[in-house]
Amino acid sequence: MSYPWKGAAQPMSPEAFANAAARVGCEEAAIRAIWDVEAAGRGFWADGTVKDRFEPHHMPGSKLNWRDSLKIGTSRRKTMFMEAYRRDPEAAMRATSWGGPQIMGFNCEAAGFSTAREMVEAMATGEDAHLDAFVSLIESWGIAWALRAHDWLSFASRYNGSGQAPVYARKIEKAYRRHSGKASAAVLRAGARGAAVKELQRALGIADDGIFGPETVRRVEEFQRSEGLSVDGVVGHKTWTAIKAKTAAKPDTQPTPSDDIADKVKKWGATAAVVSGTASGVQEWLPSGAFTVLAYGAVGLGLIAATAFLIQHFRKRA
Repeated sequence: MSYPWKGAAQPMSPEAFANAAARVGCEEAAIRAIWDVEAAGRGFWADGTVKDRFEPHHMPGSKLNWRDSLKIGTSRRKTMFMEAYRRDPEAAMRATSWGGPQIMGFNCEAAGFSTAREMVEAMATGEDAHLDAFVSLIESWGIAWALRAHDWLSFASRYNGSGQAPVYARKIEKAYRRHSGKASAAVLRAGARGAAVKELQRALGIADDGIFGPETVRRVEEFQRSEGLSVDGVVGHKTWTAIKAKTAAKPDTQPTPSDDIADKVKKWGATAAVVSGTASGVQEWLPSGAFTVLAYGAVGLGLIAATAFLIQHFRKRA
């Protein structure tokens, strides 16, 4: 028996990423970065079938929710898909994410197809079709601009959902750096505050109060208009590139997963400093030698912090 997800399975053609980037109006590195993160670099399984993930909670009449679906293992998931496919092929394919970009079947129309089956059959021919569907989808959703601006967070918020958007945004930035050899400038818009906004304001020649308010929006739009850029008041990749070409501006860069780890280490260090500051007080309340044993390892630090809290609590009550 033949299935729509089994076809020629042609690998990505040499010009596919460049063609997709031209359609979107962004750098090829941006398209490649998204592909790496969303597809882990491939659109087919080892057996040549289209990459897929069945989400049973999307089947009509299902009593499962997305949390239930998360608990289902790969083997069981595939079995459930085939059972659903035998009952209702189109519904099963609509309840499944397909191809390198992992497009849900129920988004087939936004990706340029009449049915989920039609989309899967196209993807089965080769990875170029996966990329074409992806570009059609982000254009339909109105988020192609986010790739042009390197606004990974806005892109991930729509494409991956707001819950994990920061995680995906950092992964995309890491992949972009790998493909382009450079970092993306932090995207700034109305409401932003801080040193990055001050850097922008100085570059634009306005008061650097660090608040991206109406005056900054107006000046950004004026600059964009003068440079022939899209006038949206958002300082993304293209606007920053134009600003840097005319000034000595050095914008902040977007974070990667490594920066996330560094931030956590920094926070842990601050917490450890607070704990160490209470250590002498804790030592007064412990038997001789017990403090030394307690101080080793993260568990020790946690116990010290907890003990410090109790000490302060009882001191206040005394």
